[in-house]
Amino acid sequence: MKAVEKTVESEQGSARVLLTPPRHRIEGEILLSGSKSYTNRALILAALADGRSELINASSSDDSKVMLSALSKLGVSFGWRDETLWVQGCGGRFKPYQGDIDLGPAGTCMRFLTALCAFVEGVDVVLRGSKRMHTRPIADLVEGLKSLGAQIEYVGSFGCPPLRILGRSAPSLGRVSLSGAASSQFFSALLMVSPFFKEGLEIEVLGEQVSKSYIDMTVASMRAFGVEAQNQGYCRYAVPAGARYQSRVQVIEPDASGASYLWGIAAISRGRVKVKNLSFGSAQGDIAFPKFLERMGCRVSCSAASEPAWIEVEGPARLIALEADMSSCPDTAQSLAVVAAMAEGESRIHGLSTLKHKETDRLVALQQELARVGITSRVTESEIYVQGGDPHAASIKTYDDHRMAMSFAMLGSKLDGLAIESPAVVTKSFPDFWEQLSRLGIGVRCE
Repeated sequence: MKAVEKTVESEQGSARVLLTPPRHRIEGEILLSGSKSYTNRALILAALADGRSELINASSSDDSKVMLSALSKLGVSFGWRDETLWVQGCGGRFKPYQGDIDLGPAGTCMRFLTALCAFVEGVDVVLRGSKRMHTRPIADLVEGLKSLGAQIEYVGSFGCPPLRILGRSAPSLGRVSLSGAASSQFFSALLMVSPFFKEGLEIEVLGEQVSKSYIDMTVASMRAFGVEAQNQGYCRYAVPAGARYQSRVQVIEPDASGASYLWGIAAISRGRVKVKNLSFGSAQGDIAFPKFLERMGCRVSCSAASEPAWIEVEGPARLIALEADMSSCPDTAQSLAVVAAMAEGESRIHGLSTLKHKETDRLVALQQELARVGITSRVTESEIYVQGGDPHAASIKTYDDHRMAMSFAMLGSKLDGLAIESPAVVTKSFPDFWEQLSRLGIGVRCE
């Protein structure tokens, strides 16, 4: 399968993969690499800590590589030893880099590094990205940082990257208010740089906080590195004076978002897939995905407390439609919508207001590609209705969106001749995705 992976990576922008269902029932036990979301948080925290941290099972995704490259420009050194990534932190004493940093389509990197660079004195940097990145809103974070004394200019359109940042020292005490309807990454970005504020940081949430699970991930990551952030009912966050990260050895959990595609394959194909080292106690919001599948008729089982963690999904003879609020796990909404395409009845998936500002407008893209395989759907600003049926094979456009590629690839476990265009896009979050499909018996052939 290594040959397939190399071929996919070498055909950036033009290749497609043709998928063939397995000859036998899918039965698989999978060990996934670390969560991109946890890895990128750990990289920021390890960089801010004093001393050397080790991140075991860190993600090797494109987004994490982008984060490492950017941090290296700020004077952070790192290296790999087998499956472990070491990071030499600088305790907040970064190199005052001057120049451009291209973050491509990595939204997490853009948000986290905007907050970090704002308080690295002497930095004069322009954070750039892909064409789509330059349309993704970031004004709530930028204006919040400005209220804390940051000097940031919009290089292009107001409210969007590119951004020119002139680093300044943070005030002793930071107080800021942000709309809860904005990306949770804005709050995470501010929370993680709290040690810059010697007398503490307070963040008020205006309205309802979206994507609460990602706040939980940030708070848990900060705690692991020695800083306690107080979450007051998702209405207010506070980090007390004297916050300081400590280097540590951190095991990165497998990526629950990535696992959703493998569990979805089990649901669609009537197969059985077990993902190791994940439990329902994870702070990752996407860990709820098997519970949605259970409501659709799947059998879901998990490890006992006394044994190593795992979660297994077994597909049913028939899938049934469901209503699902995915506001805490929007990254798996596409996965659920594609599974719903194989179910009996109409599914309603809601809580998806943030999907319009991702790598693509994911709701519109879902509707268009579902139609391509013969499935009717309708979308609003924050929900999608999927009329389950009998989809047929087609060539799927991916819109430079890794999650579009992987969610529709699940249908390849059932539909002969399904093709996924621009398959190398999966490396953004799941570099060995096609290899994992091959291990489940699905034919993966580059064209």
